[in-house]
Amino acid sequence: MGPDTATPATAALPVTHTSVVTKDQIDHLGHMNVIFYAVNAQAGTRAVLDRLDSWGGRPYVVHDVYTRHHHEQMLGTSLAVRSGVLGASPAALRLHHELVAVDSGDLAATFVHAVSPVDDLGRRFPVPAEVVEATAIQAIDPPTYAATRTVSLDADLVGTAPSLEELRERGLATRQERRIAADECDERGAYRLEKAPMLTWGGVAVEGDTGGQPRETSDGRLMAWASMETRLQCVALPAVGTRIQSFGAGVAIHDKVTHRVHWAYDLDTGGLLTVFEIVSLAFDIRGRRPMSIPDDVRAMEMAWLQPDLAPRP
Repeated sequence: MGPDTATPATAALPVTHTSVVTKDQIDHLGHMNVIFYAVNAQAGTRAVLDRLDSWGGRPYVVHDVYTRHHHEQMLGTSLAVRSGVLGASPAALRLHHELVAVDSGDLAATFVHAVSPVDDLGRRFPVPAEVVEATAIQAIDPPTYAATRTVSLDADLVGTAPSLEELRERGLATRQERRIAADECDERGAYRLEKAPMLTWGGVAVEGDTGGQPRETSDGRLMAWASMETRLQCVALPAVGTRIQSFGAGVAIHDKVTHRVHWAYDLDTGGLLTVFEIVSLAFDIRGRRPMSIPDDVRAMEMAWLQPDLAPRP
């Protein structure tokens, strides 16, 4: 997660979850790890559905998650999630969440969640008409401060994904194949949704992948990648023992920012699991500020560049 201009959130939305940044949530950049932003937002979604009488306690899946990071959060910060319904159609119930530092009022991150009910086998089905009707009267307009930047919510990440065979032919594997471990799943053996980005980042990096670890630059700075925007579309979540592999490609590189897309596949069935889109900022850890991408890092990123795989409507 990278720093952005601190933006005041609106206090008009109801608080759906509170938390405090603890030591175990701090990552190698010295601030709260992105996974805990997701945990807070998922808690907000659960709270909204619990309060929505028309939902009726139905089991659900959050199959499309957009996150925009606004400001880094440090150890001991008290956080609150504020939430609102953006609208509903048979395709999904759409929710807005904003994560706020309680004491300062600064905006940590904003989210859009697309939610659908699922049956006993975990298969999505249309949002019932009574939910669509009930949420229409309480829907809010998307806040201007939560607007997307590089990522487009109109892009169809799943429908335009390359096949497993094409990714292999292009040599775009970023992680070695691995099996899903029990600690990634719940008591039923189903993969935990908040861990879905680890379908991309988990496991052992293949040779040539930068791996996202901090690196010393020639001028004495310590550089790492900080997430600015992400979008995750989920087709299916694996179970314990599923054999998976993740692939990735850069689709654009700028002075300080890279734009990448990653695909996770079930190797036993050949089925697509998730697509993860990410905009990352080159971040000077010691100076705690953005930096231009060093030439040697840029050269490595160029080796993964595949502009034709950029998300499309």
